Amino acid sequence: MTKTIAVVNQKGGVGKTTSSTNLAKRMAARGLRVLLIDNDAQGNSTRTMFGDEIPEAIIKAKDNGRLTVGLSNTIQLYYGEENAEPFAFSEQLSVFGSSKHLAEISNKDIIDAGFNFKNRVQQLDRFDYIIIDCLPSFGTLMTSALMVADHMLIPTTLDDYSVKGIEDLIDAAMNIKKNLNQNLGVLGIFCNSVDGRDVLVERHFHQQLLDKFGDFILNTRITQSKKVWEANALQQSMFEYNPRSAQARQYEQLVTELLERTG
Repeated sequence: MTKTIAVVNQKGGVGKTTSSTNLAKRMAARGLRVLLIDNDAQGNSTRTMFGDEIPEAIIKAKDNGRLTVGLSNTIQLYYGEENAEPFAFSEQLSVFGSSKHLAEISNKDIIDAGFNFKNRVQQLDRFDYIIIDCLPSFGTLMTSALMVADHMLIPTTLDDYSVKGIEDLIDAAMNIKKNLNQNLGVLGIFCNSVDGRDVLVERHFHQQLLDKFGDFILNTRITQSKKVWEANALQQSMFEYNPRSAQARQYEQLVTELLERTG
């Protein structure tokens, strides 16, 4: 049975894209069939996976130089294109990539767009896991992802906006659960870009998260390192770029923890 995970946070800069791409690659490396959906018009996951060499199946230039979308573009999932097909990145990993065109979905009716997306994603049941990388704002695109997701995965930094922001996000998501997707649940919250030292202020905010969200807090933390930026720039996962790094081990631990939680 396919398990769909939406990687969400209304706050930018918390590592949604880095986490989505690293998790997708590591799950695929374990032999799971994985689909990564870039659900953000900025296309950060798409660029992290492909760099400047984005396949024509996702976006292509016509003779007049105008860019148009291919059948592996996420926007096809909103328009219900019957022959939309994800791009095969590897034997185990496929991708629906994004482009600026996806921004037009923000102007569509949230219910129509959401149900189109939900229906198309649910047809992709040949995958073990579907990971949806979401943009940092609550609107049509994030709502659509939560309408189809079984689980929310929330990366966060340890700062003064974290607790309140996550509270608001979960409240909004539970409203979607009540009205549009009774299967939606919180898979976990994990701390990202954590200082490797025992910093008092981070300890304070981590305790606040534990007090508020308890068992939702995952054990794995991802620590800060310029190696993460370097790996993204080279379109590599942390394990591909530096398998001996602390961050490679941490993402491996995160995959194990998520697989345990999803059964």
